[in-house]
Amino acid sequence: MTDARPLRVGLVGAGAVAELAQLPVLAREESVTLAGVVTASPEESERVLRRWPVQRAYADVEHLLDDSSIDALFVLTPKHMHGAFVEAGLRAGVSVFCEKPLTTVLEESRRLVEIAEGSPGVLMVGLNRRFCEVYQRAHAVALEQPPAFVVGQKNRVGREYRATLENGVHMIDLLRWFCGEAVSVSAASVADDPYQETGVGALIGFDSGSTALFLASRAAGEWDERLEIYGDGVTIRVVAPDTVTVVRDGTSSEWHARTAAAGWPDLTVTAGFRGAIEHFLHCVRTGETPLTDGLEALRTQELTDRVLAAAGLPTHDRDAGAEPATSWVQDLSREEGLRRTLHGR
Repeated sequence: MTDARPLRVGLVGAGAVAELAQLPVLAREESVTLAGVVTASPEESERVLRRWPVQRAYADVEHLLDDSSIDALFVLTPKHMHGAFVEAGLRAGVSVFCEKPLTTVLEESRRLVEIAEGSPGVLMVGLNRRFCEVYQRAHAVALEQPPAFVVGQKNRVGREYRATLENGVHMIDLLRWFCGEAVSVSAASVADDPYQETGVGALIGFDSGSTALFLASRAAGEWDERLEIYGDGVTIRVVAPDTVTVVRDGTSSEWHARTAAAGWPDLTVTAGFRGAIEHFLHCVRTGETPLTDGLEALRTQELTDRVLAAAGLPTHDRDAGAEPATSWVQDLSREEGLRRTLHGR
């Protein structure tokens, strides 16, 4: 679509991440109308309607898609529930923005990418680090050859269900963006429970000739995200979310992100959420292929699964409903009903 009318946007899921990242951006977009929302409970819907300029709440995604004539659907549920809602949006012919990962099972992600290829809408996955100013500046530094070595760390405090797929996937995606496609992977993990890994480390070789070291630790004392790139006598060091240092010919230059809102750092900008959403909305209007479309997200998930498998960790969820115990999982009947409707059984 290329007309100038406001895009009508619907949301499935409006939890903590949506409150911090997507809703603040969408609510400020004059070119967007928040047409409807589907949440886990009537109480959560009421809270969303009180706080944000959403026109109405719907009991399920089918009614949202049928009643509100939306142009785009944001799927912001827990990751294990993405698939059915993404598929519903694609089959309805609307564009879909899905939080990462596309799904938690590689085979399902592949199937959704195939569906997206035949859909009139665009599919984008929220690998928002590619839209952070610091990583974009680092990516724009001119090197005559691909980097020789890259070191990427994505460390956080505390354990989490399938933590590498949930969070470390951001750094794996950045390594692909800077280095190309992986040709070799070796990895190790620390995990007394393979679904609650404490950390993963990997050595990855790429078709460009680059070699990368990847570390995602949940044993850290603080949130710590950094990327170091070495090649052509140049060092590029990113300390997220706000510093890029480039050292070339003995001269060091440093850049600091200064984006703020009311005097405080603006997370939606420094973490790349605003850039990702604005890029998606642009692609919805123009039909352009998003930078992190379904195929790009699939390739990142393929590499993530290779890292997990090499580290001896699972590449599938626990048995259905076992993890994580959320209000969404406590009522799986609605999701299963949607799946049966989509597949005609």
